Amino acid sequence: MDTVFIGGGNMGYALAAALIGRDVSPADRVLVVDPAPEARARAAALGCRTAAVVDERVSQGRVLVLAVKPQGMAEALAPLRGRLRPEHVVVSIMAGVRIGTIQTALGHSAVVRVMPNTPAQVGLGMNVFHAHVSVQAGQLAAVDALLKASGEVLSVDSEDLIDAATAVSASGPAYVYYVAEHWIRAAQQLGFTEAQAVLLVRQTVRGAAALWQSLGTAPGRLREQVTSKGGTTAAALDAFAAAGVGAGIETGVRSAYERAKELGG
Repeated sequence: MDTVFIGGGNMGYALAAALIGRDVSPADRVLVVDPAPEARARAAALGCRTAAVVDERVSQGRVLVLAVKPQGMAEALAPLRGRLRPEHVVVSIMAGVRIGTIQTALGHSAVVRVMPNTPAQVGLGMNVFHAHVSVQAGQLAAVDALLKASGEVLSVDSEDLIDAATAVSASGPAYVYYVAEHWIRAAQQLGFTEAQAVLLVRQTVRGAAALWQSLGTAPGRLREQVTSKGGTTAAALDAFAAAGVGAGIETGVRSAYERAKELGG
């Protein structure tokens, strides 16, 4: 067994699907452990091996991914204690749960904390990770391969930056959707049907992101290139500034960061 997922929910499933879809690991070398029949059925459809509870196959894996909700941590980790070998590397995507807490619960030191996001489902995820000093180069390479299968990867030097990534990139898709909701509503108020408004906004977001990616230009500069003095874009941006939209975004991200710190104790 190459990779074991403890939890087959949306994020665990997305990572498993990417791992298999990008040919990083054969499907029959991936084990998904989840008590929910629906989660096991979905994993089985990928070709993964499945289990309702932890069994001896967990000890055969190289990478163990903890993909359960933080509230279920104690129940999920208890059956794993004593089953891990020194060469195992544990990857946690549990929001707010610190590396030291996981090490104590498992009696195992090689732990990597990762903050992914939902675009991993389409291979465009942003994965930010921090590895404990005990993680060896070979273990880190296996983790890197797992994460790169689902998108971009960023290694950070402090665990505090995982909480920051929770606020910036993990919660980030919700910020885009929130803006899109209001943008679509505004388009409908101008006379477009809902379907037309969705098409206009979705393609604009997609195109703007692709252009930014292609050119590598600072977003402020790209904004300036679209904005003519006294024009329509300037009128919109002036209204956004007057409403405090920019400051509100910065405050919101800070609030998400503070909440992530609270959840981590």
